[in-house]
Amino acid sequence: MSLSRLQQIDALVKELSVQEDPERLIRVFSQHAEHLWRRDGLVTLTRRGVPAPWYRITRSWRWPRENHFLNGLDHLPAYEHGILGELLYAGKPCIINHLEVSPNDPAAEHLEGMRSLACAPGYDHGKPLNLVVTLRREPEAFQAEDLETLLLNANLLSRAVANLMVTHDLQEANRALDYEKDQVGRMQRHLLPSQLPRIDGLELGASYVACSRAGGDYYDVLALPDEQWGLFVADVSGHGTPAAVVMAMLHTLLHSFPGPQMPPVHVFAHLNRHLVALAPEGMFATALYGIYDPYYRRFRYASAGHPAPRLRTNTGAIHTLEAPAGLPLGVTREDTWNEREVLLTPGDTMLLYTDGIIEGANTAGEPFGVARMDDAFRLGPKRAGALVQHIERHYRDFCNGAVDMDDRTLLAAVAVP
Repeated sequence: MSLSRLQQIDALVKELSVQEDPERLIRVFSQHAEHLWRRDGLVTLTRRGVPAPWYRITRSWRWPRENHFLNGLDHLPAYEHGILGELLYAGKPCIINHLEVSPNDPAAEHLEGMRSLACAPGYDHGKPLNLVVTLRREPEAFQAEDLETLLLNANLLSRAVANLMVTHDLQEANRALDYEKDQVGRMQRHLLPSQLPRIDGLELGASYVACSRAGGDYYDVLALPDEQWGLFVADVSGHGTPAAVVMAMLHTLLHSFPGPQMPPVHVFAHLNRHLVALAPEGMFATALYGIYDPYYRRFRYASAGHPAPRLRTNTGAIHTLEAPAGLPLGVTREDTWNEREVLLTPGDTMLLYTDGIIEGANTAGEPFGVARMDDAFRLGPKRAGALVQHIERHYRDFCNGAVDMDDRTLLAAVAVP
């Protein structure tokens, strides 16, 4: 092999290595092949998708433009019998150095003026489903080594194109999944409060961050009779689309409670009964639900396996609000929850949260933890909205760009005069 020919082949394989589009790959190979392996015409055909003895021509030197096969083959005409059909269904490499074609042959126009033919099957899972046909105008144009080269190149190219088509299909599927995930995430965020209400004696602030486009955390604020308010925070097991679906179920069940959503243990019983019946196997949700009564400044709450709220008193001390943690929702049909209450004085601040913030870790694998959250809580602003943003900022600074592995939610409630 001459150095010039070796350089041409080297340039070909380099250019093929960067192609990501199957049609472009074939076009590049065809352009280089014309210089490396002389031919006057090229025809490719396939038996894919049609019964014997039918076939389709996928490329031809007689066509002004190449077929865009990524759009499928159904738009191409199907042929029956003829010399190309015989060669395709024979499934063997072949040379015909004295080519004679009947004018009635269904593929006559593609072989017109050609006197020599070399063809090689393209295999798919061991079956000859495709055929590559090279043509020359003069007789006795092909030698045995030409057939060897054609057979090898045809199948290497066929395998490369097949791999790129699989990649193309996967990319299309991923784009469709990405779109669906975006839609799920968008719909999920619409289930969260668009804005927090004004509550007599209580100022609210919230922060919600999903680790993927859709998450399983959920919070809500519910208007109840006698100017009371319900504060609800939940965390569905797992994350992503399945968790978002269960989160949407929680929202629907919470808002379909028969009558006002109170007291907390009755709400939990309602949610649990339906989640046990409807949620996918193995999925559950922790939740904390409390009712604030502005007249008595009382917060009465229950926990279903959820982290206990934190309380910052008006003196700056941080306490854990005792929360007898019954089982998470969706685990068992039994009612396992009890209620507690706390009186809030002006300046007291409650922090409800999901475990994503305390379990989130930095690049060294060290978790943010309750102690660091408490430090940020203790030093944070007295306004609810600014407080949750302050804790979020401390969390992000600590994690220093580490990938979030779980959703996280903060709901702060500041008692005001």
